[in-house]
Amino acid sequence: MFLFNNVIKLKKNKLNKTQGIIIWDNQQNSYFRLRKGLINKKERDNLKLTKYHRSIIIGLILSDGNIRKEKHYNSRISFKQSIKHFEYLWSVFNKLSIYCGSYPNLNKNIKREKLFFSLQFKTRRLKELNEIYYLFFEENIKRKFIKVELFYYIDYITIAHWIMGDGSKRNKGIILCTDNFTIKEVIILMNILLIKYNINSTIHYDNKKPRIYINKKELNKIILKIKPFFVNSFLYKLHY
Repeated sequence: MFLFNNVIKLKKNKLNKTQGIIIWDNQQNSYFRLRKGLINKKERDNLKLTKYHRSIIIGLILSDGNIRKEKHYNSRISFKQSIKHFEYLWSVFNKLSIYCGSYPNLNKNIKREKLFFSLQFKTRRLKELNEIYYLFFEENIKRKFIKVELFYYIDYITIAHWIMGDGSKRNKGIILCTDNFTIKEVIILMNILLIKYNINSTIHYDNKKPRIYINKKELNKIILKIKPFFVNSFLYKLHY
């Protein structure tokens, strides 16, 4: 916890103080901008998603992120990582902080008589997030779906966060853990990768669950495009 508090203080001291104009939809417009506490409905509804932030969020939901919408309320994102992946969680929180009302929470739980720590943050409930919610969910059904409309949302930023969250090295390529999706949904994802980025992938089964495998040759087609969005501690997934 001491380390976590120190990092927060460090980030506060390094806030961007430029007087120049930064285009709202530009990647540079992702500096730490947390506004703690409650804000009124008008302010919440005026918080718009940039394409850059939307791409990050969709990558998170394809992997470890979660999006929920309760009846009569807008949607919110939650993202949780083991403390050993602090660099990645803090990087994502730093970029999405404008949509949050508090810092990440430190959680602990015991598994197999061992103590584990994790960090989690949640966004505010925002009208702007409803579009993403309905991209993955149907009314009254809690399971995530992969829909063909996702074709228009997946880009290099999305793929980078998808790999950081759910990718692992396999031989000289990478495997994407799509265990929670049906074989039909996995094929939709494979077709999106093929049509948009000319990536020929294959299906590998693990405990009878379909996963997407991208070999070295195919991964090399996009590696220079997605690498800039990786945190250093996850570059090993790209075999760096």
